[in-house]
Amino acid sequence: MPAGTQRRGPGSTARLRAVIAMALIALWTVSAVTGFVLYGAPTGPRSGRLVVLLLTKPEWKDVHFWFSVAASVVTVVHVLVDWRALKACVRFLASAERGERPTL
Repeated sequence: MPAGTQRRGPGSTARLRAVIAMALIALWTVSAVTGFVLYGAPTGPRSGRLVVLLLTKPEWKDVHFWFSVAASVVTVVHVLVDWRALKACVRFLASAERGERPTL
């Protein structure tokens, strides 16, 4: 192995996947909750000044937007990290659909 390169062990990959999974759950949950708050928030000319659960409607929109952006970025990272597993899963499901005996 060349100097300066380091191999990741199976434990570090599992830890990375666990952190990404927890981040995805947390970020998409917050995004969903803020979306429901915005959906249920009052509408009308003065609704932007009304405080709902400590924030105004424009502040809720900002929170929703930035948590959704963060969740999307982490989702892309998740797909990149698990690309080989995703390809294997699709291959497995496609072969099962055709009635073939899948080989992994």
